[in-house]
Amino acid sequence: AQPKTLLLSEIEPGHRYEVVCTNDGGLVRYRMGDVINCTRFFSRANDLVPLPEEPVDIPRIPLISLAYRVGNVLGIFGEKITEQHMMNALQQTIRQWREQGILVDLHDFTSCPKLDVFPAKFVIFLELIDDQGYKIDAQQLRILQNTASAEVDQQLCKANQGYTNGRSATRLDSLDCIFVRTGTFSTFVTKFLMTDRTSSVQIKPHRILKNEDHIRFFYDNQIDISSS
Repeated sequence: AQPKTLLLSEIEPGHRYEVVCTNDGGLVRYRMGDVINCTRFFSRANDLVPLPEEPVDIPRIPLISLAYRVGNVLGIFGEKITEQHMMNALQQTIRQWREQGILVDLHDFTSCPKLDVFPAKFVIFLELIDDQGYKIDAQQLRILQNTASAEVDQQLCKANQGYTNGRSATRLDSLDCIFVRTGTFSTFVTKFLMTDRTSSVQIKPHRILKNEDHIRFFYDNQIDISSS
């Protein structure tokens, strides 16, 4: 069925939407392949420009963040794991952590296949952020690092049947979740993706790594829990 199309003023915070562009006549629609999160609405209180004293009708302006790209696929034996599959598995895992009183959230993630081991596996690099007023301690971080791989692996099996089949047939080993230091993703963008002709708003998340230098960068920035 054709999904319902909403105008920008009709989207709601806390929901995800795929971006569709059209022309003035609205006769042609282009699916951009970007899925966004609507985080909140811009209000007068956010406006640094003085507003007129008389009340004026200001349309709702949604503030958005990019969630993932449609069509980016990770696979070794035809599993076809999308960004959405990984995002869902990670968010379900983090929801479980929060229910246990560990108040962290996902800042960003990326992934790659690891083919130099047998069985082959996937690797997911995570950067976490603490809730305001909460600071994760070394013991909690160690617990998360020791359990994250198995928990995300379980959630990814629920999200993707191809991955479940690969794990059941022992073609794939359990994935590895590696925590990276705070600021790793912003440094990655600055070091590898920014150029004189691009701005940060033009750069889309790299959720599937294919460049060996990029992969090595994330390995080099992993948190050493033995010294935490």
